[in-house]
Amino acid sequence: MMKPRYLTLLLASCLLFLGADKPDKLAADKEALGKLQTYIGDWRGVGQPRRGSSKGAWREDSGWVWKFTAKRATLNFQTPKGKYFTSGVLRLLGKENQYELVAKAADGKSEVKYQGKLDQSGKLVLVANKPSAGTPARISIHQVARGDRMLVLFERQSTGKRFFRIAEVGYTRKGSNFGKGTSFVECVVTGGLGTIPVTHKGKTFFVCCGGCRDYFNEDPEGVLAEYRERKAAEKKEKDDL
Repeated sequence: MMKPRYLTLLLASCLLFLGADKPDKLAADKEALGKLQTYIGDWRGVGQPRRGSSKGAWREDSGWVWKFTAKRATLNFQTPKGKYFTSGVLRLLGKENQYELVAKAADGKSEVKYQGKLDQSGKLVLVANKPSAGTPARISIHQVARGDRMLVLFERQSTGKRFFRIAEVGYTRKGSNFGKGTSFVECVVTGGLGTIPVTHKGKTFFVCCGGCRDYFNEDPEGVLAEYRERKAAEKKEKDDL
């Protein structure tokens, strides 16, 4: 029979082994979702069933933020008056470039899960596992104008497995300034566009969203240490070229 002391050591070893990859998962989340960093921000949108026609058009606003826990990171959005969805959580599915979106339908009663990946052009294409009535079977998201425009295409699927357009929402980033040069202030958490000031030890830094602000405030020393390491690695890579 195994002695209690050895059993305790065995259980502790197992727990240590199971938790060893937590930082790696968080880092993998940040790297994969960082490819979608330009989603972060507040957006003003116009939806159209038919491109170029105002018939049946509607307006909706959306906001995207980072969300961090001790183990993982996600991108979350809120679209309170969305025609199809009111909120959603986008996460890394487990493989590089594979994503899952869990979206809450506008009826407030159901959630729909989508899975997909980024194509070579940077478009994110997500297909529903089991679309509910009135929700799209496929969602495609891509950006233009250097990230100041986001186009979201919603499609249904026929019995022959072909996809057909339902509508498209064209979002414009709130506060965007087309055609004018702007200085780039970096988010110390993700490396994206920093728009929200945070302070630590009398110094001001910037983050890109409320999720990054909360993450910074929980551990500013850790965030800044990681930021300095990242900048040092970028400088070394540039010097080696």
